[in-house]
Amino acid sequence: MRTTFDPQTIYDAFSRYGFPVLRIDNFDKGTFAKIRAELKNSEYMSVEELQDIVVRLRLIEKNENIEIKIVNIDMIHKTMRVDIFIKI
Repeated sequence: MRTTFDPQTIYDAFSRYGFPVLRIDNFDKGTFAKIRAELKNSEYMSVEELQDIVVRLRLIEKNENIEIKIVNIDMIHKTMRVDIFIKI
């Protein structure tokens, strides 16, 4: 990923790894975006499931050349909020 100007690129990148994007904010800066993505977990999350999420986020970071910061995991709404930064 070279910029965040094209939201479809962000939707595609996260969807490939099982995180359907529900919302993208602040993508118009080009190097930063706020993402709310859907989680497929139940009401609770095991340590193993959390580790799987971390592995998939690391794969996105590596393959898309971005940095991801986890802001919030909301098990009630089954969503995750992350900020992404484009590596320059």
